[in-house]
Amino acid sequence: MAYLALYRVWRPQRFAEVVGQEQTVTALQNSVRENRLTHAYLFSGPRGTGKTSIAKILAKAVNCEHQQGGEPCNACLSCQDINNGNFMDVIEIDAASNRGIDEIRDLREKVRVLPAQGKKKVYIIDEVHMLTTEAFNALLKTLEEPPESVVFILATTEPQKIPSTIVSRCQKYSFRRLNLPQINDRLKEVALNNGIDIEEEALALIARRANGGMRDALGMLDQLQSYKDSRISRTDVLEVLGLVDDLFVAGLIDAVLKADSGSIVTMLNEALNQGKEAPQLARETALYLRDLLLYKSVGEQAEMVMAGEQSKEFIKNQAQKMEATQILKALRMIMDTGEKLRFSEGQKFLLELVLLEVAALVAVKKPRPESHASTRKSTGPQESDKSDKNEAREILWNRLLTGVKEKKIPTHALLSQGRLLGTKGDVIYIGYRKGYKFHKERMEEKGNREIVDVVIQEIFNRKMEVQFMFLEDNQYNDIIVKKAIEYFGEDIVDIKE
Repeated sequence: MAYLALYRVWRPQRFAEVVGQEQTVTALQNSVRENRLTHAYLFSGPRGTGKTSIAKILAKAVNCEHQQGGEPCNACLSCQDINNGNFMDVIEIDAASNRGIDEIRDLREKVRVLPAQGKKKVYIIDEVHMLTTEAFNALLKTLEEPPESVVFILATTEPQKIPSTIVSRCQKYSFRRLNLPQINDRLKEVALNNGIDIEEEALALIARRANGGMRDALGMLDQLQSYKDSRISRTDVLEVLGLVDDLFVAGLIDAVLKADSGSIVTMLNEALNQGKEAPQLARETALYLRDLLLYKSVGEQAEMVMAGEQSKEFIKNQAQKMEATQILKALRMIMDTGEKLRFSEGQKFLLELVLLEVAALVAVKKPRPESHASTRKSTGPQESDKSDKNEAREILWNRLLTGVKEKKIPTHALLSQGRLLGTKGDVIYIGYRKGYKFHKERMEEKGNREIVDVVIQEIFNRKMEVQFMFLEDNQYNDIIVKKAIEYFGEDIVDIKE
């Protein structure tokens, strides 16, 4: 006998075997038991959540010769033929490949023919949203006046694409993603029955990455079984499925929060050299930030997609260091870059750039300190604080220079002779030594200033005023320098030969 994939072997054959979708299952089973079937159903929801499986169970139930309590017996000839795909009155149509008006016209002609084997003809139209407008119009005629012996089951992952005229003639059921315990329990059952030796952590990782889809979860387990006969570990799951370790991403986000540009670049290089793809890294980082945002919002109740038990401590600490608005903005930046990576050759550069930009964002807009922070000594910043501030300022300055260079190289040449002192409120301060009077004056001209203003608005997502000032070599008695020190501290205004 030909090998069957696990998701096919473990496809539910009765309503009682369906995992999740309790409300839908109960409603359909009651309809069969009480003989209150409607002529058209619309099943909508994410892939792998049981739409086609329940459609087939319903098809069996309405044609079963010994149906009891709304359940098919799976023993009569009708049930067996449907299970084997040999039942003439259950017709499955893939709308993705049969989407034209000719196919639907053919269906309209055949629908009038009485059932050949069973009590009712059941048409299961998968991915129905793929039908053309003309095909939908032709289907509408049939749904308006259907024969009593016909039941339509329309399945889709994108219900918003289906015309309202079709939707209004169907009984609608929304399928939701399965939760982690539901997927995990079924995976354990499948592994036990198939003799698959797999670690608990590996099962938990598969359950998280299935994103609510049982079919995807079973497909991953099937792939792992083919790869390894011995005990399957968490590391095996990461390697075989090409996933990025959540602990790696947790460490990467830690480096971002510290504005440690060296570690960011080094970690990305290591991952890419190990064969990870830049789009995959962006996608996994976005999933991690999603988990971080959810944890920041609801705490321990958050259901993680990327982060496992080992990275929970990272999540807890990072949630205290970032505001929800910062996480959300970082998430959007990563997702936007993920889209750009699909069409770019400089993938490594784009990924480095966006993570450095996120580092600058977090460094510039630090979260407000907690109430206990007031107990800190006011004798000045510690050495680690100085290092972090210098790193943040360097990243922001490099980003500003890069943005200006992309717009106008002469302006970049003038600006690069200055140095970023810092920001306060809506003002950003850039200092020049007295020997660079020409550069400072040229930068204050309208054309060059406007270029800097545009780049700053792109970085901060708001308008800011730029002030150019002089810094006398080796002297702190300049009134403007004193003002800068007052604003930013001596660790920020650092004047050297």
